[in-house]
Amino acid sequence: MYNSIVRAECVCMEKLEHLFIDLSYIKNQNKNFNVYRSRSFNQKNKKYLQIDEIKEALSIVDKTDLKYIYLLGKNSMAHPEFNHILRLCLSFCSVTIFSDGECINDKKARFLKRVEEEGTNEIIFKIFINHYDEKTNDTAAGRGAFRKALHAITSLNKYGFNPILVIRTEEPQIGELKDGFSELGKKFGFETEDINFSFVPVEHLQQADTGYTQDISACDFDCMHSRILSKSGVYNCPMLLNDYRGHSGASLKDFSKKSYLESEKCLVCKKFGSKIYTNNWE
Repeated sequence: MYNSIVRAECVCMEKLEHLFIDLSYIKNQNKNFNVYRSRSFNQKNKKYLQIDEIKEALSIVDKTDLKYIYLLGKNSMAHPEFNHILRLCLSFCSVTIFSDGECINDKKARFLKRVEEEGTNEIIFKIFINHYDEKTNDTAAGRGAFRKALHAITSLNKYGFNPILVIRTEEPQIGELKDGFSELGKKFGFETEDINFSFVPVEHLQQADTGYTQDISACDFDCMHSRILSKSGVYNCPMLLNDYRGHSGASLKDFSKKSYLESEKCLVCKKFGSKIYTNNWE
């Protein structure tokens, strides 16, 4: 009998070098806003990752392989145990914090610099901002998003951090965006070298199945080097967080090292051909 089932391509992770930790907070299903509860309420409710869960997960990870830990999640820095989690992660390796700029001001940047100076590992910031023009950026990201991100960038720069701009865009716009952000950087005094840009490709999904790299052995995907720890389990890729097609296991004790490229978002990665969210430098 002819088997018409087409299996998705599979890639394998040799070792866990990059660990993402999702610190997303509780979404109130009955109201149109998200909040962190009080510390006592959260300890009882436990609907987001607790520091003890992160400690347990990190005790399983091979420290000799781990290069970077990434803290992500909307307003992750508002997590009531964020400072303790950051110090815990820094005891393992350098930490990259993803943020839209929320909670980052002069006072917080000064404090984070002191935390970094307590040890030998580095704190790296990746700030989401999509355009150098305020109106264009806020049309997509929401009113005030541009100024919030810019204030975070300048605050971090003041205390010696060199933030990376995470920009979602289509490939033809990259040159224009680099030029625009370079002018913005000159105006506000922050660096805009190539290392300061992280472009996240945005493709029309109906076009993503054409023109991508056919030979995946030539690709260098995030899922080949990383996994994401979240309250709902372990996932292969930041773009597949809470997507069952990216679910890799219940915990870091038993997660799968295989990733099946069955999501339409995987087609975008195949076209891009290299890491998107993990740090590309050694």
